[in-house]
Amino acid sequence: MFPEVTIAGAPYARGHAYGLATAPLIGHSIASYARLFAARRGLDWAACQAEAERFIPLLSELAPELLEEMRGIAAGAGYSLAAIIALNVRTELLAGIPAGTYHPAGPAARARNRAAGVPEHPAEPDERDPVAWSAPAVDDGECTTVAATGPATAEGASLLAQTWDWQGDQRAACIMLRVRAPDGPELLTMTEAGMLAKCGLNQAGIAVALNLLRSREDGHSVGMPVHVLLRKLLQARSFAEARALAGLAPPGASSCITLASVTGDLVSLEITPGGIAEVHPEGGLLVHANHCVDTSTMAGECPLEPTSTSRERHGRAWELLRAGAGQLDVAALQAVLSDHGGEPRCICRHPDPRVPRLDRGESICGLVMDLGPRVMHVAPAVPCTVPFTAVAL
Repeated sequence: MFPEVTIAGAPYARGHAYGLATAPLIGHSIASYARLFAARRGLDWAACQAEAERFIPLLSELAPELLEEMRGIAAGAGYSLAAIIALNVRTELLAGIPAGTYHPAGPAARARNRAAGVPEHPAEPDERDPVAWSAPAVDDGECTTVAATGPATAEGASLLAQTWDWQGDQRAACIMLRVRAPDGPELLTMTEAGMLAKCGLNQAGIAVALNLLRSREDGHSVGMPVHVLLRKLLQARSFAEARALAGLAPPGASSCITLASVTGDLVSLEITPGGIAEVHPEGGLLVHANHCVDTSTMAGECPLEPTSTSRERHGRAWELLRAGAGQLDVAALQAVLSDHGGEPRCICRHPDPRVPRLDRGESICGLVMDLGPRVMHVAPAVPCTVPFTAVAL
């Protein structure tokens, strides 16, 4: 199971406690993203930190308390503030880069990182010669989100669930972060060490899930970082407050945040630099994958890669939810996240060893959030391979 970390108090103090408790795991996150930024953009870690500093004015204006928390994380873990910001804006720093990109300056950037003592994972052959591998260079799966509320469930519950699909190395950096701040509801989030939030729920009965989207406007300007926005939403005291916060500032990268409440409110927000579109449930059911559903956001999205499984996973998840409508519960949603229908283009994703490591996606974990009791059920590996463990807020 992922380590549980509880922090409390004022922003700097709770950040310092976070950094102190997870310093080796933050180093693991830096190793993962320094490698990825070098490969995809040809930037060494110093250059990435310089780019991250461009977000400081926006964070100072829109999330000053979270910027202060990041200062604390940096001090507690022994890294620069810019390093922690770079982790929290990693989606934005990679925005607009096609899947499977290998920048020609990548090897030189990695060599500079090595010389500077940047944390590094042991190399694999694929990082030296991705062309030599036997499968297509891109294994483009990503996450699947499902939700069920009210009469669609067995007992009138509010359930929000997702797989988080990413590079397998980052499973070792996952934590369950519990935040007790004096000015907001207690919250629980599964996130990557060094980052403020990802998927989670709070004591007010609000929950969020995340899916990556890609639009043609991504990466053109500094915008609201999605992982900072997720934390802001998890600090909301009501569904209405959270929905309003989603429009706090235009993003630098597109995403879909599914927002749910214990009282049955449910919506998927397709958030792009061009605007926000709402995707509403059908009969208390909602599904989202990694393509736009609303026609307004669809018009500006990048075409899906041929290797994308988004439409298949979206369709299969709807099939499973509709088949169980009226009887859905935590166990049923766990089964959806563990489903292999249409394999290998399926919801529960196993790593393909034929694919280079940087492009080898898998289901890092599965999460089912039950908003009534405020419990997150966590499968800390490919969901079909491990039991779900209940983590109460």
